[in-house]
Amino acid sequence: MTSTPLLRRARGAALLLAAAALLTACGSSDDRHETTPPPVVVTPTPPVSAIDAFFALVRARASQLLDNDEPVEIDSVTATAPETTEPEPLPST
Repeated sequence: MTSTPLLRRARGAALLLAAAALLTACGSSDDRHETTPPPVVVTPTPPVSAIDAFFALVRARASQLLDNDEPVEIDSVTATAPETTEPEPLPST
């Protein structure tokens, strides 16, 4: 069976139309994805007693500090760095 030029063109056109139909089905733009806003992260402020305890320890050590004192263990004290309070001055010696 020999194919004629008309039959080749018809097959080519049919393949071209089938490919175009398949590609148009893939490009649907009717999808509507609503984005949800990210959850708001609230950082809890440390209790006032924890801030005062650390500052009181530093203030007491600084006022009693001598040049020949031995180092003090501070592993049991939690160091805090609040961003909502103003720094307090150390007492002058």
